[in-house]
Amino acid sequence: MTDKLPLYSSRITNSYIEYIKNRYPHLDIDNVLEYAGMNKYEVEDPSLWFSQDQADRFQEALVEKTGNPSIAREAGRYTTLYKGMGPAKQRLLGFMKPTSVYLLMTKLYPFMSRGATVKVKRLGSNKVEIESTPNPEVKEKIYQCENRIGTFESVGKLFTESFSEVEHPLCFHKGNDCCRYIITWKSTSSFIWKRIRNYSILIGIFISLGLFFVLPLMTWGIIVLLCASITTAFSFHSELLEKKELAKTIETQGNVAQDLLDEMNIRHSHALLIQKIGQATSSILDIDKLLKAVVRIMEMHIDFDRGMIMLADNDKTRLFYTVGYGYDKDNEELLRQTKFHLDNPESKGAFVVAFREQKPILVNDIAEIEKKLSKRSLEFAKKIGVHSLICVPIVYENESLGILAVDNVRSKRSLTNSDMNFLMGVASQTAVSIINAMSFQKVQESEKKYRELVENANSIIMRRDIDGNITFFNEFAQKFFGYSENEILGKSLEGTIFPNTETTRNHLERLLQRLKQNPEHPIVNENETVLRSGEKIMIAWTYRPIFDGDGNFKEILCIGTDITGLKRAEQEKRDLEARLQRAQKMEAIGTLAGGVAHDLNNILSGIVSYPELLLMDIPSDSPQRKPILTIQKAGERAAAIVQDLLTLARRGVITTKVTNLNAIIAEYLKSPEFENLRTHHPDVQVKSDFNTNLMNMLGSPVHLSKTVMNLVTNAAEAIPDIGEILISTENRHVDKSLNGYDKIKQGDYVILRVSDTGIGIPSKDLERIFEPFYTKKVMGKSGTGLGMAVVWGTVKDHKGYIDVRSVEGEGTTFTLYFPVIRQELPGDDSVFSIQDIMGKGEAILVVDDVETQREIATQMLTKLGYSVASVSSGEEAVDYMKDHTADLLVLDMIMEPGMDGLETFKKILEIHPHQKAIITSGYSETERVKEAQRLGATSYVKKPYLLDKIGQVVRNELKK
Repeated sequence: MTDKLPLYSSRITNSYIEYIKNRYPHLDIDNVLEYAGMNKYEVEDPSLWFSQDQADRFQEALVEKTGNPSIAREAGRYTTLYKGMGPAKQRLLGFMKPTSVYLLMTKLYPFMSRGATVKVKRLGSNKVEIESTPNPEVKEKIYQCENRIGTFESVGKLFTESFSEVEHPLCFHKGNDCCRYIITWKSTSSFIWKRIRNYSILIGIFISLGLFFVLPLMTWGIIVLLCASITTAFSFHSELLEKKELAKTIETQGNVAQDLLDEMNIRHSHALLIQKIGQATSSILDIDKLLKAVVRIMEMHIDFDRGMIMLADNDKTRLFYTVGYGYDKDNEELLRQTKFHLDNPESKGAFVVAFREQKPILVNDIAEIEKKLSKRSLEFAKKIGVHSLICVPIVYENESLGILAVDNVRSKRSLTNSDMNFLMGVASQTAVSIINAMSFQKVQESEKKYRELVENANSIIMRRDIDGNITFFNEFAQKFFGYSENEILGKSLEGTIFPNTETTRNHLERLLQRLKQNPEHPIVNENETVLRSGEKIMIAWTYRPIFDGDGNFKEILCIGTDITGLKRAEQEKRDLEARLQRAQKMEAIGTLAGGVAHDLNNILSGIVSYPELLLMDIPSDSPQRKPILTIQKAGERAAAIVQDLLTLARRGVITTKVTNLNAIIAEYLKSPEFENLRTHHPDVQVKSDFNTNLMNMLGSPVHLSKTVMNLVTNAAEAIPDIGEILISTENRHVDKSLNGYDKIKQGDYVILRVSDTGIGIPSKDLERIFEPFYTKKVMGKSGTGLGMAVVWGTVKDHKGYIDVRSVEGEGTTFTLYFPVIRQELPGDDSVFSIQDIMGKGEAILVVDDVETQREIATQMLTKLGYSVASVSSGEEAVDYMKDHTADLLVLDMIMEPGMDGLETFKKILEIHPHQKAIITSGYSETERVKEAQRLGATSYVKKPYLLDKIGQVVRNELKK
């Protein structure tokens, strides 16, 4: 790799070439340069450097073609004569003394070569010693040592018109540590005459002193005057020569200064122009406008008749004209129609070569390269009238983008390497501007694709800063959570997407720390989040860190997928399996219990019946009565157990009738069994909370009463000391299935709830509480162990459902769901008069996604005298209201899938701004219900529907 390092200035090569032109004028220097891997413009550019490999090949080709093995030394002797030295040569002459030049060689040599280090030591007035040591890893050759000797010899030629003499006692190439050169040279004229003057002064002084005592004073004075005259003459002559040399120095330095000033002015104006192009194009991000701006500046400020920019296509197979100036319409049309083939290896036109090899080309006469051009390229050049041109590649980070070309057709000014170097700067600045514009376009396209992807993704995509504030919220997320972009951006995650709890804060802090510690690995987890409506859902989140341009952790990308349905399905599957196992277990136990009860009934019939017969025949004071009574009571208790077993076996519900739970509970609270319970648990307070408009159900009062008794007894026994039992009833409409201990289907239900403040049920026991004889109580002391099994059997016989909630140490709540029946109690005289709530034919639209609920509402409102229409979704309601009107809307709040009652009401208000409406739901009033009320649907009817309730609300709303 060291053979490829730039080590030797192009000035060295240029001095060779000038020497060859003088000594070997017929030698084809282009072939030599081509063999060495050099270009003519590179050689002429003083700022370029060549490698050891290039220098070796150049030397090899010259020796072969000239047959002169000493050409390196001879070319070195020519160094101070060739015009390429320019200002450098004049600077050397400015010192006017060879000694000064040689002593400065340590500083001057690095401007010519980086291959060796030079040290200089003065040995005398016209003698120095120079040591040259090749730098590490540089494989300097012997010809370079010979060239160095020639260069050292040439320095003397600058001052004395003869070469310096160079002795070479040590040579690196002969095994020594360095090359040592002893250099001597002739002295300058002024130096010689100064020395003669000095000697004449000394001789005159000695002669004057010696003759003072010998000659007469007059004669001695004449001789002293003669010596002084001769010394004065020598002094005048030496000073004259010194003044001439000084004048030459001043002239030389003036020329140097002027040359440097001219060079600085040219480079300064070129730099300003390149800067101007950069400033003008830095803010232009459209490539066509950018290139037009570049050629416009070139046309105004550069001394070329024509110029153009050509760019390659995306596949880098064609080069096409993009923009230019100075061309007539015919030439410009020809340029637009001509495509230059970059994928053709035979193409050797200037444009293609400059693009492919990424090297500038300067041609002052097209005739010079006619032989290298294809017939097509030559015809093209003649058609557009090219005589001379400069073509430079537009390159960015080793990738060719196109070419920039200029030529002169009117002015006869020759094109120069300085022009070419300047255009390389213009091309480089243009390349940067093109890449900026292309990058901007790619960023725009990328942003557009990213935004389309993000906005259309069926995933929650948001970004949050390290403080937990939301900085981006895609459209899907807005619809999913119920927030608009303006409402959510800048808000904290806490209290919007996640619950505002200590757990949430700890979770977000841990997330931040984990991403900081290991940013390469995304974090995936699941957690519960909250919709704006208050509904809780489960989301699987993927978190990735986002860094700014300086590598600072600024934001977190959060991608979420709603897995609520999946989690519910998983839970439903587990619940279903558990319910199936319970049902199978209870069915097996029921079958067993039924068989046992059948056999026990046959056995107990004698035990229960015969004691009664015996007691009829035994006197009241007989000692036998007490044992027989004991047998009778035991038989009755055994018969009660058998009855429980029959209930468990699902053979106990014999008769069903329309009944009301409130009445059954009220009777139980007056029963001896309840009084007995209070006696045994005096510190337990029993409270009741009945819905006075509780709907009726179809069932067996006996079994329902026993169910109430078992639940209350179980609650009382769960309270060890002081506590409370609450028995409550209510009507409830279930809009969508509920997952409790049982899966509760949609429908209208009568609810019985028994809550206690007892010890609670451990979770491990909760699954088995309805199994017969599974109890933590003392058998025989607290019951038979069949109480909860009877509750289970009774509820299932009534086609109902059970839900159990229990917290250890806090208490337990049993909730029983019984289907309602819309029939009155037999002999019920409390039917209200409907005259006060009758309608007058007003138009009502019922909106509900459940068919049975639509039918019930429609039948009730029709019976009350209203004109009723119904639809099954919010979308249908909006379409209906576009072509119809209604005096009142009866809107179900929860409708799935699609718009709910709130969204439906908002859409209808856009059509009918003053539309009246009432909201219905099976649940308590939620935030969305309250929002609907704020919009005008002020009344709320809770399902299941009661004729008097819905009638009264509708009547009142229509009167407003």
